[in-house]
Amino acid sequence: MKIEFDNEPAIANKIISYSNNAFKLKDALIKTNILISKDRLIEDWPVNSYQNLTLQDLDPIILWQPELIIIGTGKISGFPNPEMIAYAASKNIGLEIMNTSAACRSYNLLIGEGRDVVAGLFLLDN
Repeated sequence: MKIEFDNEPAIANKIISYSNNAFKLKDALIKTNILISKDRLIEDWPVNSYQNLTLQDLDPIILWQPELIIIGTGKISGFPNPEMIAYAASKNIGLEIMNTSAACRSYNLLIGEGRDVVAGLFLLDN
């Protein structure tokens, strides 16, 4: 799906579009799960699916000190793990779980507002 923008300032790590098997950024087409913020990108995020996400997998994200972490679960929305939400909250970080399509839209909206957000995005084929 292509995401349209109206006269927004260029942000390097804005998601331009996404499909079942790729994320398109301004200067890159990425065919792996990713961790992304407005100024950082980790391609080939080693967690292979939302179902395998652990508390320890949140630690590298928490080191970025975002105000919010968004997890895009693939095509189907996942249920938030109460332990993960409590763990993130103990670090004063919000945690939202949604399907990857909604996560991409939410991520773009929030970084466009200047918010400090990190998204862990699983491909739609996951």
